[in-house]
Amino acid sequence: MARSPEREGFRNESTVDLKLQLSASQNECRRLQEQVFDLNSRLQKINSQIKLSKAEYELNEKALAKCKKEKSEMVGFCKRLSSLCSDLERECSTYESDLQRYMESLEETRRENEELNAISQQQHQSEEAKLIAEIEAMEKDKQRVLTNITQAEQEVRTLSLGNKYLQQRHAHLMAIIKKYQQ
Repeated sequence: MARSPEREGFRNESTVDLKLQLSASQNECRRLQEQVFDLNSRLQKINSQIKLSKAEYELNEKALAKCKKEKSEMVGFCKRLSSLCSDLERECSTYESDLQRYMESLEETRRENEELNAISQQQHQSEEAKLIAEIEAMEKDKQRVLTNITQAEQEVRTLSLGNKYLQQRHAHLMAIIKKYQQ
């Protein structure tokens, strides 16, 4: 059977059309495959970022818990220091009143000593030595009280410096906590 030229031309056009469609379809498949690869790459990056964000969140959460614990410890320490400072202030006050009494007693003893010196010319020498010993004992008591007061004042200064440091540390920790809360 002979082929007609019309049919042959029609077949050639159909084949060319089909080849063009096939080529277009293959190009479209390649383009879609590239999009799939691109989307998979993006998805992997996003998943990686999510993992990093979760890890960072966990670290921040641990750091915040640690800061809260340290703050709680600092607050307790500040309270103890404040209580100790109050106790030392009361003790200093007691020392000062004791010193005042000793000073008054010393002044009274000095006056009595002057009176006794006038009379002591007529009294026995051992009595004079006894009074001198009492005065020396009172002087020693005075020195002990002054030493105690000086030590108490030094302790108060030391505690005051420690309290100031703790207040600065507390402010620093509060700033860190605020930063993490934001």
